[in-house]
Amino acid sequence: MSLLGLRFRAIASHLQLLDYQHQDLAFEKVSNLVATQLTNRWERAIAHRQDPEDPYTVWELLYLDAVINLEDCQGKFTRVGVSLVTEENKAYRVLKQAQKPAFNKVRKSLKIYRYWVFCVEPKYFPDCGEWVDILYSEIDKPNREGSSRLIIL
Repeated sequence: MSLLGLRFRAIASHLQLLDYQHQDLAFEKVSNLVATQLTNRWERAIAHRQDPEDPYTVWELLYLDAVINLEDCQGKFTRVGVSLVTEENKAYRVLKQAQKPAFNKVRKSLKIYRYWVFCVEPKYFPDCGEWVDILYSEIDKPNREGSSRLIIL
């Protein structure tokens, strides 16, 4: 997990938005889905001596730094997968990979209905209040379920 991901998770935890305790996101279920649906990535990670029993490794294979649960302006809660990247070209690559059908299928199985890639420089990392504004303005934008978006900060 990247330093940006850890910083975001700390803020999301402080805001009580993290959603890892839900039974849909249990490690066994997530790792099983990755192993069966993203076989090439799973086998490549093992070949590169990454620990398949480490939850962070499994989340990285899904391009997820955090899973948050947000309430939109209509009162509906939506689970959102979040990835943070420092370089714009890498952000586009991550988004392109994550939009592939296999990734969409895994996220749908985990009941993650939106996926956002944030491109942010560590030097300009938003503070807690700024993240509140960013996240809630994004969740209120009309999107179809299962959509992915690149958000450049």
